[in-house]
Amino acid sequence: MSTDAGEPDELDELFGRDYLDFYTAKLSDATNDHEAQTIADILQLTPGLRVLDLPCGYGRIARRLAAMGAEVTGVDRSELLLAHAKQEAETHDAAVDYHTGDMRSISFDAKFDVVLSWFTSFGYADDETLRAQLALMHRALAPNGRLVIETLNLHQLDLQASESSETSELRDDDGTHLMIDRTLYDPHDGRLHVRRFVARSGQPTRMTRYDLRLFTLPELADWLRAAGFTHCQAYGADCEAFCVDSDRLIVVAQRA
Repeated sequence: MSTDAGEPDELDELFGRDYLDFYTAKLSDATNDHEAQTIADILQLTPGLRVLDLPCGYGRIARRLAAMGAEVTGVDRSELLLAHAKQEAETHDAAVDYHTGDMRSISFDAKFDVVLSWFTSFGYADDETLRAQLALMHRALAPNGRLVIETLNLHQLDLQASESSETSELRDDDGTHLMIDRTLYDPHDGRLHVRRFVARSGQPTRMTRYDLRLFTLPELADWLRAAGFTHCQAYGADCEAFCVDSDRLIVVAQRA
């Protein structure tokens, strides 16, 4: 998978207009407020905390953390999502420093107190690239800075030997639109292999393939330690101690 933000790959198709339309409709303000508050609680956020939101997507978390007093930098490779994020920040009078860039090739050096990878954003590359990405996140943190990774809880996915399907529906003035994810988990490579079909009203159906690396807690903790992190702590979606039936897996690790 390419790590050049200027070279197209499947992420450009995956995180474009379809993502913006379906997810802004799916994720309510209440959900976004709750997730931002969860992050603030985990970090014990105080004004002036320097946060890198990587990738920031359309800014739903970044502008909320900024409103709580954090100094937020958002990086994303999608100009479309960044344009929406900038508009959202302006509308809500939130100061966020947005930049175009690829999460897999950042070049910050000891600049942040927190690097945030939220909403299953870590995992869209081969293992070598992902390990290199963790090293870049480590480098971006100031001493004693923290990395927060939020991802799927592998134990809660109801994984099957055959392909499963999940459908999202979007309705607007142009009609009814569908986004269908057909997913198969391969236990040999630890990845969800996904075929995403988007059927917009009156348009041909489009399909994008992608895969997502998933982790058990011990495996992710091992990767983090190998990248130089210490003091790995795990939480569920509501800041509870992580357990097998937690909705999500949130891991906080510290740069020494």
